[in-house]
Amino acid sequence: MDSHYYLESFSRSMDIPQQITLHTLPITIGRSADCDFTINNSALSRRHARIEWVDDTLTLTDLGSTNGSFINHQRVSETAALHKGDVVHFAGVEYCLKQAPKLDDNCADDRTRINHQALTHNYPIRGREFLELLDRELVTTYQQCIMDQHGDLYGHELLGRGRHPNLNENPFELFMIAEQMSKEFALSELFRQRSFAMASAANINTPLFFNCHPQECQTPDKLFAGLHHLRRCYPDLHLVFEVHETAVTDLKLMKRIRAGLTDLNIRLAYDDFGAGQTRLLELAEVPPDILKFDICLVKNVATKDSSHKRLLSSLNMMVQDMGIATLAEGIETKEVADACLAMGINYFQGFYFGRPTEITGANLSA
Repeated sequence: MDSHYYLESFSRSMDIPQQITLHTLPITIGRSADCDFTINNSALSRRHARIEWVDDTLTLTDLGSTNGSFINHQRVSETAALHKGDVVHFAGVEYCLKQAPKLDDNCADDRTRINHQALTHNYPIRGREFLELLDRELVTTYQQCIMDQHGDLYGHELLGRGRHPNLNENPFELFMIAEQMSKEFALSELFRQRSFAMASAANINTPLFFNCHPQECQTPDKLFAGLHHLRRCYPDLHLVFEVHETAVTDLKLMKRIRAGLTDLNIRLAYDDFGAGQTRLLELAEVPPDILKFDICLVKNVATKDSSHKRLLSSLNMMVQDMGIATLAEGIETKEVADACLAMGINYFQGFYFGRPTEITGANLSA
């Protein structure tokens, strides 16, 4: 069915389409360039959602995305109707469905638009259940393997998951609840505590990459109080602290964090490099031990004459010349893995090498 609908964004991000026309439906929305409209946000899945007409009703279908699609703050499990005024989220990217007024009789404008807004904090939450998760420590840890240039296991990334029967296990959704309740620090610390304990119990002796919430870097005293305690409990773990590139903006603060990590014998990695407003000054002033190239730089490098390939190759040579090891994440095919290996990237991570699995003493004795 033809329509005069369109989606419009007022976001200043170049990665979010300013206008998505809905003249012919269905359309697919996601992170992949194969979608009808691409939103280059790492929280979205490659094929995230579909919008189409079903029996004269505009509908949204989630395509099995990792971080979910939401209408009016309710997660869409299959297909749901869209109406004027609905709040729509693709993962953390928020829109509002609006209808423009008619301009005149000769040029009627019945078009419906979606205006991009800042992410709200009005998601319906299960506050009691979330506090119970924290109190009873109902979390577990998954790991994803990281490989070296020879195809050997180099390390693991530690990934927290929820285990409350009435909450989604996905950390993205848990952190949305945590941020609404000002409990993001508590959740992040709980994930770290459980991750280190499970890794130690499984006798993992490879490097372990672990994450932090971006806000934690703004309060280093509190961050390091927890890390000092964990380091005393687990002195033999080989740890790599991951900082998202969006948190690497205050050079003075990052120098302080780098020094504190060095005192604890914890290495530093910059995560998701290339996903946002990447700055090179921090690499020179506060160089990490490892730089992780985001999937948005990696995914198209197997394409012949790809601009992504030329860019990634140049960045990799520059970074390695600074004495920084590099890691390509989000590798999903052999072709991409081979292209990254040919560039000389040091380490590799992604579904091609293995999906995240829960840590147990049986499957992680490496």
